[in-house]
Amino acid sequence: MLKKPDRSMQDLKPTVWIGKQGCTETMIEEIVVQLKKRKMIKVKWLQNAEVDPESLATQVKARLVEVRGRTMVLALKGHSAPKNPPDVPKGKTARATGQMKRAEKSKER
Repeated sequence: MLKKPDRSMQDLKPTVWIGKQGCTETMIEEIVVQLKKRKMIKVKWLQNAEVDPESLATQVKARLVEVRGRTMVLALKGHSAPKNPPDVPKGKTARATGQMKRAEKSKER
C-alpha cells in the first residue's frame, strides 16, 4: 500500500486566526484542540498582534514546521512533516524578521 504524501503547506487553509488581542488562553486551548483533531494546522495573525511562533509552539507542545510572514504551520510532535522544511529564524518574530530584511535592503541602496 502506498503511503499518502504530505500536503503542501500552501494547500493548507488557515484554521486559526489570532486577532488584535493576541494569543489568549482561549486561543491556545483552541489550537491544542485543532492539533489533536487535524494533526497539522495553519495559524495566521494580524499585523499588529505580537506573536512569537517558537514560544507558541512550545506552549501548545507542538512542532513548528514553517513560518512565512505572519503565518505558521504547527504539527503534533511525532507527526511527519515535509522532508525539507524551510529554515525558521530562531528567536525572531515575523515583525522583527521583516524589519531586519528592510534594514538590509536600505543598506544596499
